Amino acid sequence: MNKDYGIIMGYFNRKNFDRERLEKSCDFDNLTMTKDITKDITKLLADEGYKKSESQSAIRQFVRFVKSRSGSGEITWEGLIKDLKNLDLAESKFSIRAQNFGKAYWEVFFDHFNIEECEDENVKLTFDHEYYYETENERAWEVLDKYGIDGDVPMEKILSIISDKWSDLSDEEKDELISAFSVPTTTHYVDKSRMVILKEDIEKISRTDADLVPQMGLRNYTITFTNGENVYLRF
Repeated sequence: MNKDYGIIMGYFNRKNFDRERLEKSCDFDNLTMTKDITKDITKLLADEGYKKSESQSAIRQFVRFVKSRSGSGEITWEGLIKDLKNLDLAESKFSIRAQNFGKAYWEVFFDHFNIEECEDENVKLTFDHEYYYETENERAWEVLDKYGIDGDVPMEKILSIISDKWSDLSDEEKDELISAFSVPTTTHYVDKSRMVILKEDIEKISRTDADLVPQMGLRNYTITFTNGENVYLRF
């Protein structure tokens, strides 16, 4: 794909095609291009040693690639969730960037998200940091295990164990135990590294085309809330 992409994209760059014109030259339904452009690109590929069938395949792959990164405009909540689920964050070099340009500007990068169905038929989308959360839990349970508390112990039993040991603990041990106990029982995040979005709070969502850089393919998303505020995502 990289060599094919370089040859084909090089053609459009030399011709000074902007994104709109490039997309108009593609037939996304049939994965082909206009006749004249197909002829030009087929010749370029032939000059690089491509057989006719290989050139046709390269053009189809390129059009499929452009199609997958097109589709700007307003989208539904379901469209946003679909795009998020298509992400492979574990293998990606890029996180999900969130920006706010309100009274106070902030920018945060997330490497994990969770979708939760609520009882009132609302949906909660939470962005956070999976690595941080899991690491904190592992460390906390190591400390709790030291005091005879493991993950199979019910919550009421944990409180009973802590109560029984409390008077024999030093101040340092008490601080260590309480700090460890608070991790699995409450949600801890660093700074602004957690963001929650409720479906019912959203007025509209829009997105841009994704860039045509093979290793990136990032889109910009604008989420407008019913209170008029916006948050901007890039992934």
